[in-house]
Amino acid sequence: MSRINNRRAVASLMLGRVIYALNWYNFAAVFTLIARDMNQNVSGLGIVVGSFYFAVGLFQIPGGLLAAKIGPKRTAVYGTLLASTAVTLTSIAANFSQLVLLRFIAGAGMAFVFAPAVILVARYFRERAEGFSVGLFNAAFYLGGALGIFVWAVLASVWGWRESLALSGGIGIVTALLMLLLVPRDPVREDFAMELREIRKIVASRWLFLLSIGLFGANGFASLVTAFMVYYLESSQHLNVVLAGGAGALALLGSLISSPLFGMLHDRIRNPPWVIFLCGLLGIAGLEVASIANAAAAMIAGIMVGFASGGVFTVCFSAARELATAEYEPLAVSCINSLQQFAGFIFPPLFSRTVLTLGYSSAWFLSGLYVFPFIAAVLLSKIKNLPR
Repeated sequence: MSRINNRRAVASLMLGRVIYALNWYNFAAVFTLIARDMNQNVSGLGIVVGSFYFAVGLFQIPGGLLAAKIGPKRTAVYGTLLASTAVTLTSIAANFSQLVLLRFIAGAGMAFVFAPAVILVARYFRERAEGFSVGLFNAAFYLGGALGIFVWAVLASVWGWRESLALSGGIGIVTALLMLLLVPRDPVREDFAMELREIRKIVASRWLFLLSIGLFGANGFASLVTAFMVYYLESSQHLNVVLAGGAGALALLGSLISSPLFGMLHDRIRNPPWVIFLCGLLGIAGLEVASIANAAAAMIAGIMVGFASGGVFTVCFSAARELATAEYEPLAVSCINSLQQFAGFIFPPLFSRTVLTLGYSSAWFLSGLYVFPFIAAVLLSKIKNLPR
């Protein structure tokens, strides 16, 4: 397939990625206000976050298969509409059970967006800069996450959490329409038919499995910091909502910086296992720093975890798409993204239970120990250098 430099398409996808991330992270930023209204605590946050990540992981591979069948553009647009509608409806949820269900639906919609959108950005960005394009796409995610954690914490404190979520969901619907209008139609191959052999080759790939294990570990430390840091700083370190939101956004700003840097690094070095492992060690060290249990340590930990996770995610997704043919690139990315999203289902409830029994310091410290084996597993790969 010939490459096309389409700035309008890339711009609409990048904007969609920013708002996608805003709706991913702003729920955690406003949860303190939700907890007051619905009589919840950190355990409730763990349940909602777990439900969301479970849906994101569960629907990744179906999303990749759908993209191979109907094309990545249509899949990304449908997913964005579903997720944004669910976020909008969250603003009128009457009870906690409805919140959990709507976050599950939002997660399902988001599962259909990421892998197809990554492929579209790489397709329409300039030639021989695929890793950099994926890094920029991830950077857009972290920019949106920072807005969701900081700006939406402020908006919710002024307007109310319901109004803030209605606004972000509505903006998400608008971005879906922009992608529909500005991204070119998916090229149609009359001779293309999904082949079980090709699907099996991707799903059974040992290298993709090890990438997903490494991503699982990275999402372990990333999901804990992004989901719990704001609430931790408010409830345990007694920062106000504005300061806590700003501190919580530091992790995403760290990822915003590291993602394009590691994208460029991947375009040149193309030796993923050791890059992933070293970034993972930095993220684990960030969790151990957080266990010191003061606001300054939490901010430093957030930057370390954010910088590390941006590097891991960018390198893993870039490597995955390069190991599949064009039609099956979304499936390859979905496969490694599927398993890693379950980290958000497993680690947050485990973390919240540990907080209730042992306290925050022990929870941060033990989480680093849990994550290490998954990060180390990527070194079992026999792949040292990817083809250019």
